[in-house]
Amino acid sequence: MKTLDMHDWPRKSLYDYFRTLPAPHFSLTADVDVTALITRAKPRGVSVFNAALYAVMRAANRIPELRQRLNGPDVVEFDTVHPSPTVPIDGDRFAFCYFDYADNWPDFDQNCAQAIEAGKQQTELEDDSDNRLDLVFTTCLPWLHFTSMHHPVQGPDDSFPRIAWGKFTEQNGRWTMPVNLQVHHALADGLHAGRFYQYVQETLDEFE
Repeated sequence: MKTLDMHDWPRKSLYDYFRTLPAPHFSLTADVDVTALITRAKPRGVSVFNAALYAVMRAANRIPELRQRLNGPDVVEFDTVHPSPTVPIDGDRFAFCYFDYADNWPDFDQNCAQAIEAGKQQTELEDDSDNRLDLVFTTCLPWLHFTSMHHPVQGPDDSFPRIAWGKFTEQNGRWTMPVNLQVHHALADGLHAGRFYQYVQETLDEFE
């Protein structure tokens, strides 16, 4: 982790502006193509949830702005950020889980599977993220192909990115999946969101 030098930071004027707003987050949703994942990887036994999570986390880690967090008056940048997905638990509820990101797919897949299995044993929703800023909050809504989403935040200084994805749908032989990204505008703009979707697609295509 490093603390950015605010005097030399090109985003300083944008940071100063968006830190004054009561609702400085922006959220957008776009479809990505998951044809390779559904038609090639899934029949081989690849978990589509784990693969989707891998794609969004790999993209987030490639973009410095999605690894940056507000820390009081400072902005810090992590070398690596880690996933905190939601997992279903009894009573039609969910819980949070955490695990270390791995850039290679086999290690990520194993870490994810172990964390989800442990997370499903929880009986209540507990938030263990208080003492760390190197997380990306993620969730999956497999029941619907949504076109927008807005996530709750703890306040205007909450700079954790939120990422969600939804139901796979097929049309004319191609499969798509909606992916939502919500970020703090003091740290990231539409350009960085565009790169995020580009990198997500590149990883999904690798499952060919």
